[in-house]
Amino acid sequence: MPKPYIFAGYTVASGLPSITESQAKRLTHLNVAFGIVKDKRISVEAIEYYFRFIPRLRAYNPDLNILLSTGGGNQIGHGEATADPESLAAFVESTMDVVRKYNFDGIDCDWEFPGYYGNKEEKYQHTALLASYRKELDQYAEERGRKCWLTIAAAAGQWFLDDVEMEKIHPLLDFMNLMTYDLRGWAQPTGHHTNLYEPENAPIQFSTQEGVELLLNAGVPAQKIVIGAAFYSRRWDGVKSSENHGLHQEAETDGGFGPNYTEIALIYEKSPSFVKYFDETAKAPWLFDGYSFISYDDPMSLHYKAEYVRKQGLGGMMYWQHTSDATGTLFDAIYEGLFL
Repeated sequence: MPKPYIFAGYTVASGLPSITESQAKRLTHLNVAFGIVKDKRISVEAIEYYFRFIPRLRAYNPDLNILLSTGGGNQIGHGEATADPESLAAFVESTMDVVRKYNFDGIDCDWEFPGYYGNKEEKYQHTALLASYRKELDQYAEERGRKCWLTIAAAAGQWFLDDVEMEKIHPLLDFMNLMTYDLRGWAQPTGHHTNLYEPENAPIQFSTQEGVELLLNAGVPAQKIVIGAAFYSRRWDGVKSSENHGLHQEAETDGGFGPNYTEIALIYEKSPSFVKYFDETAKAPWLFDGYSFISYDDPMSLHYKAEYVRKQGLGGMMYWQHTSDATGTLFDAIYEGLFL
């Protein structure tokens, strides 16, 4: 019986062996990261060794949809690879070659981001790429007698919507992985990076809820919106004031990547130096020791996100990424929140 919500995980390819039978049976989708853009083609040369573990996951759960995720953060090249019809056709063909060779169930297009480096034509190239993917995947689905999925990783923000043709692309997609993390970071002051709601008195206001509402207002059906959970943190060091337990304070560093959840659960939350706090308005935890501020997701924040998904009739939840929580605690929290 199909599950009522999407439960999608991202994993780096080297993490495929770490996915247990129990986890494979509970996921609906798994995105394997990343096929990268190289010489205007998709290349999996660096990760295809790990594809040998995919058949084991299929044996665990024949209904699990395993997608090739292409691109990723700090990946450039989509624009050049789709700049003209000939390049676009060759690029799509290279992607489909990988999909067919390894029997992937679709493509998760993680172009970060169209127009980000100033080329506004990429807005239309992005649409053309997704339309081509949709056509090829539908044809492949007919050949193999099983649905093929097309998804994207979408940023949470108006700036992303300004650089894509959302009214044209959402009908092409089965759902969108809305990256409701990194909402704060690379900037001052400290703050929540994956909060469900806007915190009180924050100098910079943004939240998962606002990201969802932007998509809804752009015409995206609620059931196509899958919100994100972070299995990693963002960390500010040298926090200059202990006011508000370090929240919304200036710091010496700008909120780069912090410890993953494995480290948080086994080291930081058990450290006598750090105190854990929970923002009841934003539904977000943080750690503070007087010097370092760490923002992350925990089981309680994920409970509230799952509750929000159910109440709003959204498509489901996804997470980045599997190997960042060796305890399995966050995985279990998402599953229980959505299905139990």
